Amino acid sequence: MNYLNTGNTWRYRPILRFFYEQHGYRTQLKAEDILQHLKQFDDFESYTIDDLKKDLDALEGWKNITTRQETNDYYTIEEFKSKRFKYQATHYTIQIERFLETLESNKTDFGGGSLDKTLFDRIMEALIHLHAMDLTTQPEEVYRRWEDLMEYFRRLDRKTSDYLAHISSFQAEDEMLSEAFLIRRQDLVNYLRDFVLVLQKKIPLLQHILEEKFHEEWIGEIIEQVAAYQLSIFRFGEKLSPEAVKKRLRDEWSSIFLWFCGEDSDAKNVMTQTGEIIRKMLRFASRLMESKQYLRSRKQEFWDLARHFYELGNDEQAHELASVVIGVGHTKHFACEENDNSGRIESFWDIDQEPIKLGSRKPGYRSKGKISGIANNNVKQKELLEAYMREQEEIKQSFLLLIQEEKIELTELPVLTRPQRQKILELVNRCLHAADHTGRTEWGQTFKWAPGDGSVKVQCLDGELIMPRGTLHLQARGLPYENQR
Repeated sequence: MNYLNTGNTWRYRPILRFFYEQHGYRTQLKAEDILQHLKQFDDFESYTIDDLKKDLDALEGWKNITTRQETNDYYTIEEFKSKRFKYQATHYTIQIERFLETLESNKTDFGGGSLDKTLFDRIMEALIHLHAMDLTTQPEEVYRRWEDLMEYFRRLDRKTSDYLAHISSFQAEDEMLSEAFLIRRQDLVNYLRDFVLVLQKKIPLLQHILEEKFHEEWIGEIIEQVAAYQLSIFRFGEKLSPEAVKKRLRDEWSSIFLWFCGEDSDAKNVMTQTGEIIRKMLRFASRLMESKQYLRSRKQEFWDLARHFYELGNDEQAHELASVVIGVGHTKHFACEENDNSGRIESFWDIDQEPIKLGSRKPGYRSKGKISGIANNNVKQKELLEAYMREQEEIKQSFLLLIQEEKIELTELPVLTRPQRQKILELVNRCLHAADHTGRTEWGQTFKWAPGDGSVKVQCLDGELIMPRGTLHLQARGLPYENQR
């Protein structure tokens, strides 16, 4: 890529772009053809064949092009001695120019990405088709299904990450603080919300397919078929290693599995990041509306308030309205140090007055910081982590106690603690939003929602909760995906 940043880049780039444009039509070019193409530009009016050959030699040294001498169509000895050459662009040069063309033609959209909801359905269909292969399926067909799946996944990963990075950029934040954004705010909220809803519905289904259908032996068989087809493709140069091909295919499968089913999966991160973007956007909109409200004239509001006071019948009602609108007029504010609890002082009024240091109110004023060492909190962090793990285990065990005879009957629930109530609500919400009315807990259990008639009152330690009547049936692990539907 040296030719992109040199003093002669203005000459190198048109030469290699001509090679790229002719790629597929004429892979080998003569110097005379290249010079004829360059002469149509004003910058190359005084450009000679000798200048071109020097530039071609420099590009050959950087391995952008390869050179081969012509060995036919010579009519004189002078022509043979002149060493006529043909030039061909290398594979790397074609890829670089193709990338540059993408940057030039898609400046407004490049890197912006999108949240394509249909890709989840395409990935699910591709997984089902890949799983449907059998001994009669040809390696070419297995390879096609594998490539369809990976192409859909790459598009999902690339578009989603690009779009989230785009709307999280500084430029997007600046636009969120503009008045024009208030008009389009709801469109962005609806766009993000629709994507999150689809994500919540499709992720459990995709997790079930990846975990239950594609066991290790089956994946190994598929990779063997795909690798066999790729190795059968004829190529010049160094022959591909079977171990390297299988390792690359295994890495591709691991990436899609971790994206959906990993402990810290990208799917969860996308949902978290999308929620944070929505909250940030609403916060910016609220701040902008407050600033507009602050600068707005309050004349009409004061006239309305004055009319309310005028229409009141007596002073007592006027005092009541004033206390709500203006506040209590005789309020005093006290500030003091923390009360002495040693027992030496019997009354609050016996505490000696102490001066309170006030800081400067100048804009941009910052108090001087104190230099201190960095404390080593490893022991405390370990204790907090252990306490958190114990708390999570207690929450898990308290939830499992609610499962009676492979089901959770909402009408027979005991008085719930706050963690139990939160887990029940999360599970019911996942089941109601899923197409097959199934939902999974973070501990791996899958439940299917069976609705009942009416509603039920669930007693909790912190109140009474009204929920739809129904039963959560625990599903056996390893149950086929079609049967669960």
